[in-house]
Amino acid sequence: MQAILAKYPENKSDYLLPIIKAPDTNERSVYRNVSYSINQRLKTIAEILSINMPLTMYVARHSWVSAAKTKGIPVSVISEGMGHDSESTTQIYLASLDASVVDSANSIILDALK
Repeated sequence: MQAILAKYPENKSDYLLPIIKAPDTNERSVYRNVSYSINQRLKTIAEILSINMPLTMYVARHSWVSAAKTKGIPVSVISEGMGHDSESTTQIYLASLDASVVDSANSIILDALK
């Protein structure tokens, strides 16, 4: 951690790391810029590790939720971990996850029938 902080000794930003370049920018624009930056870095990591699938913030969030649900983590904890304002948002997310699991199972079965 100290090595990371030492890399930015002249950081005059209100933020710990200088990933937000223009703090007066509206929140949505900042989110898009940071998301883009993170996704570019994840893409580089995937290339270095020879991961042959997209590696994005969406994939990371989806994987985290999937693992949490599989491990029996309560919806309230998953909701907080995802930063959702309400558990109903998390329930919608989990429902779409359930649908994708069923879709995947159907694909496996259909492939076996060929």
